[in-house]
Amino acid sequence: MWQEFCNFAPEKQSMLFNKNSIIMKKILFVALISPAILVVSCKTTHPAGIYEKAQPVVQKPAPANPVVVKEVVRTESFKLAANENNQEVITKKYHVVVGSFASQLNAQNLSATLKKEGKNPAVVVNESNMYRVIIASYDDYAQATAVKVELQSRFADAWLLVQAK
Repeated sequence: MWQEFCNFAPEKQSMLFNKNSIIMKKILFVALISPAILVVSCKTTHPAGIYEKAQPVVQKPAPANPVVVKEVVRTESFKLAANENNQEVITKKYHVVVGSFASQLNAQNLSATLKKEGKNPAVVVNESNMYRVIIASYDDYAQATAVKVELQSRFADAWLLVQAK
């Protein structure tokens, strides 16, 4: 075969060489590139260990003497704001404040929203003319703190207020 190739006329040799060259390139592409594409396309889309059995969560026991940090309660003198009639606020010691405003209108708007939700809020004003929206009042510190913590998912800045004597 090689001898036959060498006996062709030069113009036929270059044409045959070019034809063989194209065929060789196609074979090389199929032989090298195709397996690489297959390897990449067959790769798993799940991270390793995703199907491993879940391990039970072991909770550590609470310490025998837990440290109780008492929250700082703000103390200030206040009175019911104009047009406010929730007298219960004045009779209790601890008040859960969910809003503090320089504008009485803003405090009344929050109070109206809470009333629509079935709550019994009150608006009070302190000596600095800051309007506080109180959502609940208690004589027991623990109850007031529990309600404050419960409300912090909605009112992140909720805090406790005590009437100054």
